[in-house]
Amino acid sequence: MDKHNRISIKINGKESTIQKEEKETTDFVESEKPLIIVENDEVAAAQEEEDDDFSWVLPDENLKNHSSKETEIPVIPIEDLRHAKGPSKMEYIPKKKKGFQLFSLKQFSISIVLAIVLGIGFGIMILKIVEDVNAGPVENESPSQPTNETPPTSGKQEDTPDTPASKPVSIDLETLSMGVIQGGKFSTADSAKTTVNEIKDKGFAATAVEMEGAYYVIAGIGAEQSSVSGMKTVYKEAFPEFFPKTYEVPGGSYANAGKVDSEAIKVDLPVFKELAALSSQAFGTGAIDNGQWENLSKQIAAVKEIKTDNLNEQLQKFHSDIQSAFTQLQEYKNGGDQKSLWQTQQSLLNAYQAYAVWISELS
Repeated sequence: MDKHNRISIKINGKESTIQKEEKETTDFVESEKPLIIVENDEVAAAQEEEDDDFSWVLPDENLKNHSSKETEIPVIPIEDLRHAKGPSKMEYIPKKKKGFQLFSLKQFSISIVLAIVLGIGFGIMILKIVEDVNAGPVENESPSQPTNETPPTSGKQEDTPDTPASKPVSIDLETLSMGVIQGGKFSTADSAKTTVNEIKDKGFAATAVEMEGAYYVIAGIGAEQSSVSGMKTVYKEAFPEFFPKTYEVPGGSYANAGKVDSEAIKVDLPVFKELAALSSQAFGTGAIDNGQWENLSKQIAAVKEIKTDNLNEQLQKFHSDIQSAFTQLQEYKNGGDQKSLWQTQQSLLNAYQAYAVWISELS
């Protein structure tokens, strides 16, 4: 223990007694270090009461300061420390700022997405229920009862009688008269097919058409019989038995034609006749009139705008072969290739055959 400064007061000349007590007091203080230091003052006071001499020792300033630091621990509320200015032992925790936070934004976005998904799902369910409800009464209603409800659609045309493709309309068609090169008449389709293949193998055009129970081989076609004379000259060496003839596909009034079929044939049939006239004339003159070609180009533009999805199968072929004939005849006009001219004839013969089959189905 370090030495401390002391002040002694002599009363009746008894200094030695005070020194002893001083030592005892010091010993006592040293032996009781583990106790709270406040007891040092109480022990000193007790010793002074027992002695007749009045003497005291001023407490050590260092001990006093140490004691006050240990006993007097200020209690400061946490809120005061948070708002206290200057350095502090406790870290100041700032309050959260008001406004949109990241977590709130996520919640808001998720809520919107869930609302949209649930809304769409609910809407689809309601539409499905309404569709199922409407399906029953429409099928049971009689045709005479008006209704604003639309029946469910189906992939089959026969289930949708109101569609343009299946709704029958009346159509008036003129007799189609065409000049042809006849290559033979056969009783069976196989015999006619054999001759057709033989003609094609030599680089010409040919097809077979069934009429009145017989199969006729056609090796060329034009607007009229006189227009195919140029082709007859070409066939003279390879097939001398071929000859020009006029074929007719009967016309009349047909009540069971599809609506889109009747509209398409009105556009396609005049173009077919014009193509047959120009191609057959080219065999005799070796050229195509520019004025007629310009007029044909305008007509083919209307043909290309026709939608073929709901057309009759035979009219689809007729429509497609017309466009092929135009493309091949254009190649001949630009380059003068004889092969392109025969390909034009082949497409026109195929179109003629499809038209004849379609008419037979309407009859």
